[in-house]
Parts: sequence; structure tokens; C-alpha cells
Amino acid sequence: MSTKPKTTRGRRGRKLEALRLTPGGYSAITERIAAIREQRLPEMRPLLIDKERDERDVAEFERLLVEAVELEALLAEAEVMADDDFAFDGRIELGMRVRVSMVDGSQEWVRIVHPAEAFLDDERISETSPLATALLGARASDAVWVAAPSGVWSCSVLEVDPSVTDRVLAES
Repeated sequence: MSTKPKTTRGRRGRKLEALRLTPGGYSAITERIAAIREQRLPEMRPLLIDKERDERDVAEFERLLVEAVELEALLAEAEVMADDDFAFDGRIELGMRVRVSMVDGSQEWVRIVHPAEAFLDDERISETSPLATALLGARASDAVWVAAPSGVWSCSVLEVDPSVTDRVLAES
């Protein structure tokens, strides 16, 4: 497969990368849509029929409906990444899982993802976040500087898992 993602033209002809999701992110968003459509909305419908309905219920119903529609539109545009979409050359790219060591000595795994799936769990971070911006293009054993609103700090890349699937490596 091609190593480059599809691009589209945005406003003023600026190139935009196609919306790329990890398989786990795609599944989680699909499950969220199903939970809204099959569970939450049917639970709320009877509350809307009542003459003495609470306007907060109406607002929540509308919010859930909008969320479902927006997520469905997102999935319609999304391209799901696969492990064979790129040749791993050691550099960190979108979708990869990275173990970093923070200044305080703590270590954590992060998966760099499209902002649309960054909310799904604590491991996923948006590619536009300060940490992800610093990590993209780095390699294992590199030290990177993170320019965050709270200040500039450094961290070290300990390990890079090039798989975009949500398998878990042995925490070493």
C-alpha cells in the first residue's frame, strides 16, 4: 500500500490530510454511535412525550442526536489505518504507540491519533497536542522538547510500537 495518506483540498486550496483513524478508534466510535442510537435515545423518547417534560431532557436528547450524526459523518469520511499502510523506518508517525519517560521519571504509553478519536481513552493523545507534536518524527532513544502552555519540558522516547492496532506490549 502507499506510504502517504490521501490528501484533499481545503479552503483556499490548502492541502489537508484525509481523516485517518486507528482500527480501535473506529470501533470505539462505532460502539458510541450504537450506544446512543440503540440505548440512550430510546430511553429518552418516553420522557419527551410527557406533558410535564423537563427541558433538560429535550436538550440532552438533541445533544445526543447531534453527537450521533456528527460521529456518523466523521466515520463516513474516515480512512481506517492498517499496519501495512506504511514502512516503519523508526520514526514516530500517526497511529503509533510510544512509551515515553517524563522528567519526573514516570513512564507512560501514548498513542498518537487524529483529534477525533483522542477522547476515547487516557492513552490516546491528539496529533495536535504539544506532546504529540514533539514526538512525531522522533525515534526511540531520542529526547524531545515539548512546548506546552504550562511551559517547556523534555521527555525521552523509550520504545516505539509501529502497530496501529490496539494490542498491548509487555510493560517493561
